[in-house]
Amino acid sequence: MNGPTAWFSNMPLAKTLTMNLDVPEPWLVEPVVAIHDLDNIVLENLGDERTLGAVFELEALVLTGHCSEKNHEPPRGLQLLLGTKQRPHMVDTVVMANLGYWQLKASPGVWTLQLAPGRSADLYTLEGTHEGTEEGPKMKRIVIENLGVHLIHLNVVKKKGKEKEQILINADEIDDDGHSQEGKGGKQKGWNKGFLKWASGLIGGEEKQIDTNKHSPVQGLMGRHGETINIFSIASGHLSKNGQFLS
Repeated sequence: MNGPTAWFSNMPLAKTLTMNLDVPEPWLVEPVVAIHDLDNIVLENLGDERTLGAVFELEALVLTGHCSEKNHEPPRGLQLLLGTKQRPHMVDTVVMANLGYWQLKASPGVWTLQLAPGRSADLYTLEGTHEGTEEGPKMKRIVIENLGVHLIHLNVVKKKGKEKEQILINADEIDDDGHSQEGKGGKQKGWNKGFLKWASGLIGGEEKQIDTNKHSPVQGLMGRHGETINIFSIASGHLSKNGQFLS
């Protein structure tokens, strides 16, 4: 066996063991070659095998950050897109209520982080020159130079005249393009229905514009083919990765 090795003696034969790598927090590492279930290893079931091996792959880096609005709560539900100058939408996410947290899959390189078209870009601009106007900044340049931790602080500003509007609204107040129809007589049916329509629009609408199998920042994961399965998770951070990896 070439390279660094580690040997463990007197391992319990009947206990269920797990094999994994201890890697830096922003790394998303997954086994790509493994004969056995690495989460449920029982040594006495391996028979005559004396070596259990696996090949792991660094799938992506987790780009994380916090989004804030001055003198307001974090803009929960704000949609963010990460991509390149040529392909602005490669991955997307939403801002959480808890500290305005958000995360995206990325890799080393130069990226653009921007507000998604629709409610997010209609109501907000990024902090900077002409903030709060139609000419305000909607894009931020992100440079990932290494495999370490990357924490991005994003400040947004409501556009003038829209300070009282909310990012999450009723389903009857959203048109097919994700824009508000406030004042057109929509019935009040609760924000949760509006949230589901908005979220499905974010996922389903982009399928018409790009092929995620071809334009992912990380080729390994998105090279799969087949029907798309949309999974909504209440877990955040690395907790959501294990459940969502089934898709």
